[in-house]
Amino acid sequence: MKKALSFILVLTLVFSSTAMIFADTNSAQTASSPAMAFKGEEIKLSLDEAIERMTTTGPAFEAVMLAKDGNDAAAKGQFEAIKAIKDANDQYKSLPPEQQAALGSSGVPSINSLTGKQATLAKDYYKKYAPVAYEAGINGIKNQTIQAYYGLLMSQESYRIAKEDTGIKKTLLDNTKKKFSLGVASKMDVLQAENAYIAAQQAESEALTSLTTVRMQTNMALNYDIMQKLTLTDNLTLVTAPSINLDSAIKSALANRADIMQAKYNMDNSELEFNSVKAYPKSSATYMGGEAAFNGQKLAYDTKLISVEIEIRQAYMELTDLKAAVDVAQSTYENAKEAARLTQLQYDAGMCTLTDLQTAQNNSSAAQLGVYSAIMKYDLAVYSFEYNSKAGIL
Repeated sequence: MKKALSFILVLTLVFSSTAMIFADTNSAQTASSPAMAFKGEEIKLSLDEAIERMTTTGPAFEAVMLAKDGNDAAAKGQFEAIKAIKDANDQYKSLPPEQQAALGSSGVPSINSLTGKQATLAKDYYKKYAPVAYEAGINGIKNQTIQAYYGLLMSQESYRIAKEDTGIKKTLLDNTKKKFSLGVASKMDVLQAENAYIAAQQAESEALTSLTTVRMQTNMALNYDIMQKLTLTDNLTLVTAPSINLDSAIKSALANRADIMQAKYNMDNSELEFNSVKAYPKSSATYMGGEAAFNGQKLAYDTKLISVEIEIRQAYMELTDLKAAVDVAQSTYENAKEAARLTQLQYDAGMCTLTDLQTAQNNSSAAQLGVYSAIMKYDLAVYSFEYNSKAGIL
């Protein structure tokens, strides 16, 4: 379990690092130095291949398999307990009447006793729960792997955009210097263009350092050497929307979620214990304690059903919102790109200031990054919705 937690922590670091692309870090010289070069034979990895790798090898997969073995063992243990109860009853019945009378029946376990009923309930539960919990555990690995893969894709796009912006600022500086030499731009414009170019270089440097860090973390998460040369072959593109409708998704989740199965088992087991003390006076502590325990587990089960339904409904609505956000981001970027083009023409014609042009260019770069961010959020939500509509995520 500690290995699994470590794996999840690494993936969380990978995913969260994408939000720090422009954070203060070392220079691009450090990130691109020989000591920081990624080595070895290049490994090309699609998202499906990354998922296949992480759901068949590694500490997280081993942890899921250990949990499955534990659930299978629990089911087997209940089968053995039930068999032992039946064998004891058969032995008791085979004794002569006088020996049965001497022993009495109270000490002989029965399949209808609380112990027998609980063993039967647990046997049925673990037999059904083991494969569902395994699926939910695998879903957890898939979900974290997808987040790591998308996190690296986002870092790559952030660096690419920062590098393009440096090129744009360099071109603007060169043109401004030419304008200055022709007497149609001021020295202040040149200084302003130089500052913008230097700032762009720094942003590119920081983006490269952040990308290098995310690459190392992703290698670690995928069980490679941290300096392994890894190339992702998939791009940040919209995945297909879930084909399942809302009603079917809710029905599927309520029937298949591992957390719901756990809550129902706890309720059913508590009900058996409560039924075993119903012969006591209702005012007794034994009766009241059993009733309170059962009511608490029943409330937990009912609440779980409602919370899962709310979760699925909310996730379904969010998919619509996130898809709309992608459309808005794409429209915003197209408008910002066109605005930057038009502002460039205006600046060349002396109809706007250098500040206006730089603002338009910066808006275009930010809008382009916004498109990839929106796509990433939508795709991750689609995968999560599909997993949670079935066995869930453990």
